[in-house]
Amino acid sequence: MNQNKLIVSNWKMNLKLSDSRKLVEKIIKSSKIIKPHIKKIICPQFLLIPHISDLIKKTKICLGSQDCHYKENGAFTGESSIELLKKFKCKYVILGHSERREHNTETNSVILKKIQTAFNHGLKPIVCIGEPINLRKKNKYLEFLETQLHESVPNEEEIIIAYEPIWSIGSGLIPSFTDILEINNFVKKYLYERKQIKKVSVLYGGSVSSKNIKGIIENSDIDGALIGGSSLEAEEILKIISIFNFY
Repeated sequence: MNQNKLIVSNWKMNLKLSDSRKLVEKIIKSSKIIKPHIKKIICPQFLLIPHISDLIKKTKICLGSQDCHYKENGAFTGESSIELLKKFKCKYVILGHSERREHNTETNSVILKKIQTAFNHGLKPIVCIGEPINLRKKNKYLEFLETQLHESVPNEEEIIIAYEPIWSIGSGLIPSFTDILEINNFVKKYLYERKQIKKVSVLYGGSVSSKNIKGIIENSDIDGALIGGSSLEAEEILKIISIFNFY
């Protein structure tokens, strides 16, 4: 029996209203190829969430957000309210993405508060971790990832972790399959032993494409993928989904 797999599309700050509609409609039309063990999650930019929510309301496709604030409301200009995310049927939220860590100076402690808020409101956080290239070259990446896990992941029954090495995002480069498997095993072991989290799902993200996903799945034992650029093209994302169907 196939194990459940998560395929998460992170559109980032891409796609106009008309383009997003066309893409989602193509995915919906091809939804018959999505087997029961596959969960498809779309995370559009904030202003597209109501639009996408309406498009997918009669489908099994899930909706997610690219971020949320740790406060329910207040004087936080430009931030996303988790109460509004719930209103528009968001089930997931990406937190701790390296681009927000860098450009919005988000710390592990801030990410922890966001994760706790998501859990408190019934949303499932997809927590991003990943090392810069200099620590990978110095063989200090595990210490860096351990700090991210220790300081940003709360003790819960289950968690979704997306491993996205910073140097791989948008570069076309990916770690070796052995390296991804190492991180998968490390994350699950650490969170089970140190945080007593019984169910840990590890996704891989970073230059995921239809050309490399088969090898990643077969050799790295991942529980799904967090997909950026490749999720913006219907043909490409449908190829990735069809490959996941066999595992």
